[in-house]
Amino acid sequence: NDFFRNIFGHRVAYFPSNQHRPLKPPMSGFDLSSLYDTNEWISLRKRGSQDMLDKEKTSYDDLTEYIAGGGSAIIPVIPGDYLHDAKEQIDHALGVEGEYGTSMNVYHSGPSAVALNIHYDAYPVIVLQLQGQKEWIIQNDNFGQNVNDITDITDWRNVTLTAGDVLYIPKGVHHAATGDPEHGSTHATIGLP
Repeated sequence: NDFFRNIFGHRVAYFPSNQHRPLKPPMSGFDLSSLYDTNEWISLRKRGSQDMLDKEKTSYDDLTEYIAGGGSAIIPVIPGDYLHDAKEQIDHALGVEGEYGTSMNVYHSGPSAVALNIHYDAYPVIVLQLQGQKEWIIQNDNFGQNVNDITDITDWRNVTLTAGDVLYIPKGVHHAATGDPEHGSTHATIGLP
């Protein structure tokens, strides 16, 4: 497969939805209320801050108001969530089932929201844009090198994802995403083992 031979672990890759339409996406759309009902591990973020959602103090309406005010909810996909079947299908397709499977998180963000400041992941990530659009800034130089200070990165790539687009980010590549300034946005990340 060309992806694993030429891209995986080597470089960032962007796949606009109009270039992979023949493939059926593993998931589409988003139902926040279902994830709110089935998940106890929702993290609330605004510009890098982090709080866990406490359902005894935060109703579903409070959560949607928080998001509309520029916040983000980061929701891990766990057994019992309606998206868990999609996660298992992805694991099966990648041949990494069971305890060695993928991790999956859904990021539902309000207007101009930044859930995580510039960071890198210790594993490769596939991003599926589910709703709206997000502007990504991605490290475009010093790739594959240990970067001790983010100011050592002098070249950044901007990519705007819209619903249906896919982005692959190798481990160790710095990146951040900002939600659409007018509307909310939702994407899922698939952390590869």
